[in-house]
Amino acid sequence: MTFDRQRRRLIACQLVLAFVAFGAVPVDRQSHAAELWFGTATADITPDRPIPLTGGTSVRIGREIRSRLVANVLALESRVGDQSLDQAILVACDLCVIRPGIQQAFRDYLSERMPEFDPNKLFLAATHTHEAPVLLQDRYDQADYQDAMQPKEYVPWLFEQMAQAVEHAWQNRQQGGVAWGLGHAVAGHNRRVTYRDGTVRMHGNTNDPDFRHIEGFEDHSVHVLCFYDLQEQLKAVALTLATTAQAEGGSRVSADFWHDARNLIRDRHGDHVCVLGFCAPAGDQTPRPQVHRRAEQRMNQLRGLSLSQEIGRRVANAVTDVAEAIAQDIHTDVPMVHHVRQIDLPALRVTQAEFDVAKKVCEDIDTKTELSRSDYWTRNLYRAVMDRYQAQQQGEGLTYAMELHVIRLGDVAITTSPFELFLDYGIQIQARSPALQTFQIQLTGALQDHAYYLPTPRAISGGALDQRPFTNYSATVMNNLVGPEGGQVLVDRTVQAIQQLWQDP
Repeated sequence: MTFDRQRRRLIACQLVLAFVAFGAVPVDRQSHAAELWFGTATADITPDRPIPLTGGTSVRIGREIRSRLVANVLALESRVGDQSLDQAILVACDLCVIRPGIQQAFRDYLSERMPEFDPNKLFLAATHTHEAPVLLQDRYDQADYQDAMQPKEYVPWLFEQMAQAVEHAWQNRQQGGVAWGLGHAVAGHNRRVTYRDGTVRMHGNTNDPDFRHIEGFEDHSVHVLCFYDLQEQLKAVALTLATTAQAEGGSRVSADFWHDARNLIRDRHGDHVCVLGFCAPAGDQTPRPQVHRRAEQRMNQLRGLSLSQEIGRRVANAVTDVAEAIAQDIHTDVPMVHHVRQIDLPALRVTQAEFDVAKKVCEDIDTKTELSRSDYWTRNLYRAVMDRYQAQQQGEGLTYAMELHVIRLGDVAITTSPFELFLDYGIQIQARSPALQTFQIQLTGALQDHAYYLPTPRAISGGALDQRPFTNYSATVMNNLVGPEGGQVLVDRTVQAIQQLWQDP
């Protein structure tokens, strides 16, 4: 939208408000067109002390920093004149997951500082880097955090850093415009390898005579939202892609490829641009290719890039390509409506056979005179399976409560889920959504137990729970609180919520 068009619309809005003041036109809180206000901020969430890192079977102590972790904030408000119609705050965090209780505790932390904002309209989302801090003190049984910053120290410090950024974004919001577009970058690959006997392993060996195929689909879409001031200067970019931030590994603190992507985007579009990277449904995806590994490694070496830098380059290229095209279609008068609701999904039931396997695994570990760190991890997961079975016998734990956010912003829908949601569910939502584009964000704050993976029927058929914890990992009852039945309910309820926003006036 040119500045002249924008000025004409502002004059028209003033005329409408004048009619409203004289009672000629009723005010509709779901008005089809309203002014968009937005604000941004960035918090550095890397303490200058060693920190315990999560994302594996055992804790690691991060003493070196490859890239600093950040939380990027986007505050949105819809207005007609001085009347606020709706609001939202999105926080993209370089964390592994948003552990149960963290999001609600942060909302409580903010409530007194921002009484004018509804804290339920804020959500946190993790990029799923495996080189981020542990958030729960008892996450790792018998963990030795040594001289590192304890999780019980880190979380209050994290809250303060994020709270300052959220306040700044909200208090400094300004009227502006938004544009949306679709690009592509090969960033995620299906990581579940299927063998001749039908079994599946995550990151399994493909150089095997019994290898048959990669289990599922890949989605290389990059959904891009660009936000501009009234002079049409780019101020923020929000984007989603279907892969986790796991191009790297090790014991160095790292935001993974998002650090590289953000730096390149800012180099090209300005240091002032706030870049929010979100993980779309990607429970079965990874940046690391399962096929063409050697060829990919060679190309990275020829370019002088790590895998993280190469993925960052691809993502930044997609954003630049989209941003150049959509700059001719900036909208300042768009509907912005934000619904938050709790939905109950049917829980995945633990069978008698699965209980028996879990019981045997725990008994075998308990007979050992010395336990490895992975033994603690395995025992905790299998004990949880036993606890779930016993709760079921008492009629408890039969549903899983989750918080769903659905936002309409112009022709775009934004939706959330707390799971590592398998891609097939995300594709269903994309295909059925009435929105021109649907931005899906996974790994948002959980209301109760850690949400874990949400697999498809195809994935579950790759092998039942047995005494080897990594057989069909990500698609057994060991790491699924919700199964395909609940996944389909999630899809249907999400699509219904989006449809409601397109059907309302």
